[in-house]
Amino acid sequence: MLLPHMAENVSARLLELQGLIAKNLRLLRDKRGMSQETLADRAGLHRTQLSVIERGRRNMKLETLISLAAALDVTEIELLTDSGEEPKEPNRGRPRKVVRPADE
Repeated sequence: MLLPHMAENVSARLLELQGLIAKNLRLLRDKRGMSQETLADRAGLHRTQLSVIERGRRNMKLETLISLAAALDVTEIELLTDSGEEPKEPNRGRPRKVVRPADE
């Protein structure tokens, strides 16, 4: 049974682990040159589900963690361990076309 004074610590730890898993998923996916769609397909997930997990906004079942680890060819522990590396910043939309005025 979870005692009231433990609930805050459990909630904080859950958020911490969700963030760590999210960071590791993006890092490992980027290192393998995989799109979210490719990883989601290999893990048996929908791309939007993976997107929410990668943003650290969804609590997942252990089954999902195991599927993602298998799709990335890593152990589940590697998704739960802080490597100290940071994923690169995601691309936000299409690159903008810069239009410069013609010289007169």
